[in-house]
Amino acid sequence: MTTQVKAVAVTGRQELTVTEIDPTCGPDEVLVRVAYCGICGSDIPRYFDGAVHSFPQVLGHEFSGVVAEVGSAVSTARVGDRVAVAPLVPCHDCAECLAGRPSLCPNYSFIGSRRQGALADLVAVPAVNLVPLGDLSLKVGALVEPLTVAIHGVERADVIPGEPVAVLGGGVIGLLAVLTLRDKGAGPITVVDVDPRNLAVALKLGAAYAVNVLTDDVAAHFAANGAPVLTVETAGVPPTQRQALAITARRGTVVYVGTAHQDLTLDPTVFEHILRHELTVRGSWMSYSAPFPGHEWSDAVRILGSGLVDPEVLITHEIPLLEAVRGFEAMRSRDEHRLKVMFRVATDEVPAR
Repeated sequence: MTTQVKAVAVTGRQELTVTEIDPTCGPDEVLVRVAYCGICGSDIPRYFDGAVHSFPQVLGHEFSGVVAEVGSAVSTARVGDRVAVAPLVPCHDCAECLAGRPSLCPNYSFIGSRRQGALADLVAVPAVNLVPLGDLSLKVGALVEPLTVAIHGVERADVIPGEPVAVLGGGVIGLLAVLTLRDKGAGPITVVDVDPRNLAVALKLGAAYAVNVLTDDVAAHFAANGAPVLTVETAGVPPTQRQALAITARRGTVVYVGTAHQDLTLDPTVFEHILRHELTVRGSWMSYSAPFPGHEWSDAVRILGSGLVDPEVLITHEIPLLEAVRGFEAMRSRDEHRLKVMFRVATDEVPAR
């Protein structure tokens, strides 16, 4: 199938252009007709700062859709399959890939940053990257990718059921970490943030405590309710990066998930917590394991479909693709509550088989 379809591409700093593209399906690929695509925090500098590898760049890596065409060598997918898509395209041949660590592949490509993304009617993806959605709606299916990031991060530590944990940052990844921790039996869960609206959502998702650093005494909270044995930092800002080390229980674990954009300076007394409390400090990058794309993806589909909560509480904006500028502006707006901004590309819901 060869056809011109609409896409929205970054063509300059703070510049989006509606264009026509002609996606082609290789023998090991499929074409996915995109249904919904979310904006990731990593897309913000790509649009606002023009921080892409080259222009034009079609963004979008958090997406769901329906298989529209299948390559000649593909036997694992059929036209009409409802899917999410893992956006990492590793080489599958380097030492890291062969060791089952595709997130660390030095030769990777990535849908939405190094190759065409999903802010388009159709996108070509490797068949191995498809994730069946089961009974999930296509809208909720677009939350699979960010949930896998939270799952991968939480799994960088041993979760002890019933033990107190903390999530620093109440954005989308932090809130999805709450779902992940609940699924693993952790608790009580404390979410720390600056936005009371995010904290209200955290309580809806099952957090036991919501602590606002602007109005509450964080240290007093943990003194009264128990220091967390696991702290998951998702905000990626120096105050929470430091706070994670300060609040975690002796011999506890800190997992850093949030991407840093500023220098971090540690006061000696904060750094001493790593030594004197014998903390374990770990990083988490992306959301993949072996066999590719990893159990994170099937687990995400299961958690979102479990009925534990209504995951749509995380979707605060649903915007038509051709109004993409409005979606990106919403990401920076201080006048309205914003969690997941979702683009509606196609609205036809294909029933689960």
